Amino acid sequence: MRNNLITNDEQEQASAFARLRGVLTRQCAKRFAQVEEGSLIVFALFIFVMMMLFGGIAVDVMHAETVRTTMQSTLDRAVLAAADLDQTVDGEDVVDDYFAKAGMGHLDYDVVVTETGAGPIITSRRVDAKANANIGTFFMRMSGYPYLPSPASGAAMEGVTHIEISLVLDVSGSMGNYSRLTNLKVAAKDFIDDIFENDEGDKVSVSIIPYSTQVSAGPTLLSYYNATAEHSYSHCVEFTANDFLSASLSDTDQLQRAGHFDPWTSKNDDDGAEDLVCRNESHFHIQPFSNDITALKNQITAFTANGNTSIDIGVKWGAALLDDDTQELVTEMVDDGHVIEAFDGRPLTYSNGNVLKVIVVMTDGVNTSQYYLNDDYRSGLSPIYRRPSNGRFSMASVEKNDEDNDNDYSEPYFYADAPGASYGDYWIDDPYGGSDAVRLTWPQVWEAMNVKYWAYWLHRDMYNDEDDEDDAIDAAYDRVNSTTKDTRLDLICTAAKNNFITIYSIGFEVTNDSAEVMEDCASTPNHFYRVTGQDISYAFASIANEINQLKLVE
Repeated sequence: MRNNLITNDEQEQASAFARLRGVLTRQCAKRFAQVEEGSLIVFALFIFVMMMLFGGIAVDVMHAETVRTTMQSTLDRAVLAAADLDQTVDGEDVVDDYFAKAGMGHLDYDVVVTETGAGPIITSRRVDAKANANIGTFFMRMSGYPYLPSPASGAAMEGVTHIEISLVLDVSGSMGNYSRLTNLKVAAKDFIDDIFENDEGDKVSVSIIPYSTQVSAGPTLLSYYNATAEHSYSHCVEFTANDFLSASLSDTDQLQRAGHFDPWTSKNDDDGAEDLVCRNESHFHIQPFSNDITALKNQITAFTANGNTSIDIGVKWGAALLDDDTQELVTEMVDDGHVIEAFDGRPLTYSNGNVLKVIVVMTDGVNTSQYYLNDDYRSGLSPIYRRPSNGRFSMASVEKNDEDNDNDYSEPYFYADAPGASYGDYWIDDPYGGSDAVRLTWPQVWEAMNVKYWAYWLHRDMYNDEDDEDDAIDAAYDRVNSTTKDTRLDLICTAAKNNFITIYSIGFEVTNDSAEVMEDCASTPNHFYRVTGQDISYAFASIANEINQLKLVE
């Protein structure tokens, strides 16, 4: 079969074609090999460029992050320093100084300082700051990014976490007129409710200081001070002029206990001392460092009106109970169970930026006379005897002058008191009641009778001399006048304000002169309220609202 046969010529042709194909294949392979070597170099160069690019990006990012971290750290420290309530330099200036010293004063940044406070007292400060730096790149600029933005922001805030209030309230005799005391009770009790609203964690403490002629510390509080011990009938102290130069009140220096006596009651009233310079009703005692809403309001409800007006003494006690020198005394009261444990360490130090100290002082008048016993009538034995069986008094006479016979007696005589008897009817050689008669100390005398009774029925009747009655009164006690007390009030208000105690004052139906005195006492004119009638509730509510706005942070 012809088709299956291959001739020699065809075989030779096939061999030649195979040889040619082999040559061509080898040449193509050789050329291909030459071309493949060149592509590896390009690929390697591409990989190298990409590695350099990504490495450069990392360098640029790391550089930008280093700058940003430094900027953020500087900003954080700056806002913390600027927000410190003890900081006296303007907040923006503080931030400027921090950035300048870090070599970043050229950067673009904004600072916002927000402050709240009561008058000159800054009670919270918030500082917000934002900064931005465009950091130049080394490698990324080849990709169209010549810089990287590096923002930083921060905020810091310091504010009041604790509030200490001294509520100094006028309960003098004039407060009994025109429903003043009634209106005060409503306003003051609402104030207590408002001030403790949303108080968590025993952050707010209130001390109530009622005042009239005097302020009674009460037996418990006064026992922690070093008061003289002529008697224990009442619990007031008499301050010297120098005491009003400072808010502090030492618990170691001796305090003069006020005399327990009645300079006002009629000579015809023989029921003993009733209208006392130092009132001894329990509701008149200071209630210190309390957050017991019920107890505070119950005391206000029990208030009665009596006595003169001593705003200066009220504010002195109010300042003392906010002064950090009182801390040790409060700790002792906590240990003895008279103050809750949460208030240990109060009053907080003045340097503690997280405490707001407030005096709210209210009056319906002006300072009036404050009476005090002279030294010879404070303590020791008196010349007066009392018979226990019937309470009848006799008084020794150093000298009896019998004008009719012109005889002077150098030996002591005694006069048995019998109101209504005529001169000389009851001269006797021994005290009435003889050996049963008890010689009284001066504090016992003033507990048993008022000064006018003593001066009339004993002195005047003994000598039948009206001048002797007046002389006896003048000898027994003296007074601090209203002008002196206004000066003392100004001094203690200034001392408190110098310690950054905020003072709100309320003039309740007062005269223009009184309004001026109370406005001067307040931290600023805006901290003085002059009100009448039921508007006193507005004053207390406004003050409570201002204080509550300051309870900002925990």
